[in-house]
Amino acid sequence: MFTLADFELYQARFQGDPEWNSRRLEIRQRLQALGDTLKARFAESGIALDRRESLHNPHATNGKRVRRQRTMLFRDKKAKKALQSFLGKELGRDLDSAVNNAHFQLGLDEQGAYWGLRIDHGAWYDLNVLVKRAEEGEGRSELVAAAQAAPGYSLQLDRKGGRPLEAMSDRDWRDLAGTVRPGETSLEVVQRMPKEVVAEAGEEFDEGVVEGLLRLAPLYRLANWSLDSPSGASL
Repeated sequence: MFTLADFELYQARFQGDPEWNSRRLEIRQRLQALGDTLKARFAESGIALDRRESLHNPHATNGKRVRRQRTMLFRDKKAKKALQSFLGKELGRDLDSAVNNAHFQLGLDEQGAYWGLRIDHGAWYDLNVLVKRAEEGEGRSELVAAAQAAPGYSLQLDRKGGRPLEAMSDRDWRDLAGTVRPGETSLEVVQRMPKEVVAEAGEEFDEGVVEGLLRLAPLYRLANWSLDSPSGASL
């Protein structure tokens, strides 16, 4: 569970102050515990994932400011190794970064909590799979069904705009396929909750987020690039 005081740590006056590292470490550990719970639950449904947290201390890689904290779950070492062998040494190295894989995320910032599925620019192979499915009739039907199974999420491109995921129609997915550019576009399916609501929810927040992310499993499977994907490494 998270309190209102936790979200205050992401205010500008605290972001670069190392005096608050211990408090942010506590939040990192709570996010890690939630990530481990999610990892185990996804494993039960046949999705093997690894977990990684963002930095909790000011560092050159975060501009020496901790504006947010999150835990991320992405394809496990076994799956990455197979794809790295296919991609080759240079491209395969990119897979070591969590954000270069389609990933589930749960994070906190000054405004509240957010969670969902994200495909950054570097995960072009995952976004390519999603685009290929959206270009085909059978694939679009699968995407529509997966979206309807995950109510409450917003689909955003390059962190702009947003439309209700569950309302995405066959035509909407086809149009999206003509809009996104793997390697250039980021796609995010996200749900947000104001900090006041998170704090009031207490332990129920953790339970709700876990169940909410599990509902994104069908969509993740449709975007996840694997060696036997009909529109992934086999192309």
